[in-house]
Amino acid sequence: MDNTVSLAHSAQCLKKAIPLMVKYKMPVTPINYAIWYCYVQGDNPQLNTELDKVISLHNTCSAQTAQEIFNKHINDEELAFFQQMSERFHGTVEQMQFDLSDSIQYSKSFTTSLVDSQNELKTLSSINSFNEILSCVERLTDESIAMQDYARGFQTKLAQAYNEIKDLKEALSVTQETVDKDSLTGLFNRGKFDTDIVEFCLNASSQNEHGKLAVLIMFDIDHFKRFNDDFGHQKGDEVLKLVAQKVQNSVQEQYRAYRFGGEEFCITGYFESINDAMAFCNQLRLSIAKLTIRKKEDSNNKRNISASFGIALMEPFSKSCLLVEKADRALYLAKTHGRNRVEIAADM
Repeated sequence: MDNTVSLAHSAQCLKKAIPLMVKYKMPVTPINYAIWYCYVQGDNPQLNTELDKVISLHNTCSAQTAQEIFNKHINDEELAFFQQMSERFHGTVEQMQFDLSDSIQYSKSFTTSLVDSQNELKTLSSINSFNEILSCVERLTDESIAMQDYARGFQTKLAQAYNEIKDLKEALSVTQETVDKDSLTGLFNRGKFDTDIVEFCLNASSQNEHGKLAVLIMFDIDHFKRFNDDFGHQKGDEVLKLVAQKVQNSVQEQYRAYRFGGEEFCITGYFESINDAMAFCNQLRLSIAKLTIRKKEDSNNKRNISASFGIALMEPFSKSCLLVEKADRALYLAKTHGRNRVEIAADM
């Protein structure tokens, strides 16, 4: 592996490696990152061949298998490379801090020279002081030129550091976004929901969003197991994607949508009233009800898609777990009352 590559190149490899880990349901660990980094680099054909074989058989790579591939194909030189990249990033930041501090000290020195020269000029008032004045101006000119040269050099260093850190920041941003998204539907995943719902409840209690209602909506696809049993799991995945697209179109930037697990989804947001929350859910429910799925080999064999919704209104300063419990209870009511409907949870 070429140890002369830049942080920018490493960031580009990061952008390619992380989505592959997420696609194949592999956690973003140092070992998994190392083998996928080598994979996208393409410098180790044997590693690529073995990893391709594992993925084709299992559509993922277990932690044990990843460790075996790592031990077999990642040598000491490559381990040193990954360590070096980490050290180079921290070194870039430290160097920028040093250059900034050095520049500040240089500026202070220049400022001191200006003040000293100003004081000196005040004392040189007689006509016989021309030589001393010229000497002072000459010294100031030299120091001013030196200061300009130093400033240009520092500006170049800052630009280089900025570009490298910007590339890495963008890669890490893409990484975090990819980790937070469900690979099948593109919605936020359960892990992101578990983190966000706590913050959602805290913000709703402290800020109150100008009197709006903090709402958690839970819904799932009716009789989803039948789609898998009768049409196959690929069609089941297609159903999830179709529903997720309807959800994306409905929430836009106003609300946040999550795949809670399996065929169950969640939406969080603020509404003006209970009627607004009900209207939103019914509009999404009717939009989903227009969807159908067909068998590839039998176009006449189709089935409508529908979903049941549960709405929970957050009470001030209540815990997130209670809000989830209320929404789940409302969803259960919608399913027991006939499905393809919306129910609101009563206060507990």
